[in-house]
Amino acid sequence: MSEADYGIARRIAWMKEYEEKKGVPSICEKYSISRKTFYKWLKRYRRSAKNTASLADLSRRPHYSPRATSPAIVQRLRELREKTGFGQKRLKLYLSIWYDIELSESAIWKLLKKSGVDMKKKKLLRRKVRPNDALLPGDRVIVTFKFITNEVDKRQFVQYSAIDECTRLRITRIYGRHSTLSALDFVQFVLMHFPFLIRYIQTPLDNAFASVSKPRSRTHAFTMNLRKLGIKHEVPSKKKLAVNRFMERIKRLDEVEPYCSKPFSSPDELQQEAARYLFRYNNERPIPMIENLSPVEKLRTYQEFVTVSRFDPYTIPG
Repeated sequence: MSEADYGIARRIAWMKEYEEKKGVPSICEKYSISRKTFYKWLKRYRRSAKNTASLADLSRRPHYSPRATSPAIVQRLRELREKTGFGQKRLKLYLSIWYDIELSESAIWKLLKKSGVDMKKKKLLRRKVRPNDALLPGDRVIVTFKFITNEVDKRQFVQYSAIDECTRLRITRIYGRHSTLSALDFVQFVLMHFPFLIRYIQTPLDNAFASVSKPRSRTHAFTMNLRKLGIKHEVPSKKKLAVNRFMERIKRLDEVEPYCSKPFSSPDELQQEAARYLFRYNNERPIPMIENLSPVEKLRTYQEFVTVSRFDPYTIPG
């Protein structure tokens, strides 16, 4: 007999003895229980019309837990785990940096394990990208920026672009200010919307991405945040700048977009124009450098991305 069945059998014996003798003190003394306990079960037994099932122990789980982690956070945590493969230490940093969500490593482990994620599964080692290796999706993402002046009110905005060098998939966003915070916010958007892991991010030599006086410094906020997330940050050396190879590659990938020459009333309007243009660029436009395939068609040539039907990180109105 299980412990639960034994508990029910004891309480049935209390009720039977009470119906026969009506002597509560003697019953409590015989079964070593308090009167409060007996009357609690008697009340429950009578309310159920003397159904013996009512004498089973109920769950002690609270009906409401105000400090419980919300399902939205748990879902985001699962998505990050599935996409990045990070352990609880890096997931903690990721949530803290990008989403201002503070969870302990033990809490992350318990939440993921409870939601069915195999936390003992070994993480796949990231492939090292060597100069002569054929690039795979996410091996090298080039981040660029350029200033756009509104012809209506002469206000200046900055456009950040991220181009995957393998597939030519591209994301662009408009910001009101060129800064490290804007660059990190853009990288967050890129990490969450590119359908692959990013191994290297390559940027121009600019104070928003790296120290101009010490381009190889590892203490810049942009570099440090990427390193915490397992992404390497590359900045062109002075030698590359001298021969102009890096800038030539940027110019080939970051062409002049037609929407930039149109007047716009607000940065949101410009962002919508960019979203429409990039939807066609990523999904429909053939690119000579990738065998006249569109970026999405190029992505589908890799086995793990054959089910990707289209790439649309934006919400395009209308």
